[in-house]
Amino acid sequence: MDVLTGKGAIVTGGTSGLGVRIAERFVEEGAEMVIAGRRCDKSAEVAARLGPRASFARTDVSVEAEVHAMVEHALDRFGRLDCLVNNAGSAGTLGGGARHRPCRFRAHHGVHVWGVLAGMKHAASVLMAQGSGSIVNAGSSPAFPRSRAPSAFDGSR
Repeated sequence: MDVLTGKGAIVTGGTSGLGVRIAERFVEEGAEMVIAGRRCDKSAEVAARLGPRASFARTDVSVEAEVHAMVEHALDRFGRLDCLVNNAGSAGTLGGGARHRPCRFRAHHGVHVWGVLAGMKHAASVLMAQGSGSIVNAGSSPAFPRSRAPSAFDGSR
């Protein structure tokens, strides 16, 4: 095991579900981990449970300055960044065009589009300077209209 010993990683949306499991697995494999999320209580709880190799960075990925601060937090803590997992998401779907509420659309778009782009922007500059690293962008069915993701089995892909 310990294939990630000496590596620094960030997972956004690390306060629940898949984000927590990603953080757990990275730490199990030896990585130092930043759990990034908006919910301070949940993130701090997860980081404490994972031990001294984990820390928390309060981050709203829809705010680019906070994404930049998140990456800087990892660099300050580990001296490097080897992996960013863009996992943050928001619940629910947007519905059909006539049902869109502009404020909800902006919030959803801020997390699912601009948050991912900001993460890639700020992590990529570090990874390119190091000459190595990975960015993983996670998506889910709310990214598709009416929560129906295309399936390889039904010919919609």
